[in-house]
Amino acid sequence: MLLIIIGILLISNLALVAFFMINKSEEKRGTRGDRKEMISHFLQKEIGFTSQQIQQYDSLSILHHTKVKAMFDQVRTNKENQFMQLTTENFADSSIINAANLSAARQKEIDIVMFNHFKDIRNLCTPEQLPKFDSMFYNVLNKRNSERKK
Repeated sequence: MLLIIIGILLISNLALVAFFMINKSEEKRGTRGDRKEMISHFLQKEIGFTSQQIQQYDSLSILHHTKVKAMFDQVRTNKENQFMQLTTENFADSSIINAANLSAARQKEIDIVMFNHFKDIRNLCTPEQLPKFDSMFYNVLNKRNSERKK
């Protein structure tokens, strides 16, 4: 039963990667600035970031975007290689488990980078801004994710 579940998860991951590779439209690529602008606006208006803090955020955001883009590109390449390896190994149970473990480890790395980015943004806050940031930032991220689904 566990192997069936792992197989279904692996196939769904591959389908998800294929979906994102196929649906790379110019319109979606152009929304990066809009999301960044939305968060910048939120930090300035709701949290009370100064122009210096906004500049620091912009620098962090650019570095983070570059790092995460490279990680996702690597994930895409690794998924292709994993699929080819699964094919050559006739989808053996051990190779499926190995592929799933590698995918989980890579996702963990991406999550750590994302959480550290949020921590870096939080570290830009003054002590007076921290309570606002802690209570409101999650809501902004949820809004950003719900807009992404549209």
